[in-house]
Amino acid sequence: MSLEPAPDKDYIRLKLELAQTRAKTDSIRLQARQLLSQRKHLREMAAKSIAETEEQQLILAETTKSIENLRKQLEIADEEQSSLLKKLEQKEKEDEDVTT
Repeated sequence: MSLEPAPDKDYIRLKLELAQTRAKTDSIRLQARQLLSQRKHLREMAAKSIAETEEQQLILAETTKSIENLRKQLEIADEEQSSLLKKLEQKEKEDEDVTT
């Protein structure tokens, strides 16, 4: 027969509470790690999105400049065409005057 004292009810209750508290703590730590991981992922996605947006803004600015340059070239070409048409009309008129 063993002479060890029987554990009292308070000791057993405290051990049980400790085990439950540890389990809750472990669960909360796991949730915290998951939330931190999720937050990190969202930050990375946000940074990527910001970088893509900045790149798109640069592309838009370059495209806008290109369009403006093309418009200027088109205006110049229109002016040259108009000038050449006037010269052609004038030449045709002169040719008519010479033949008549």
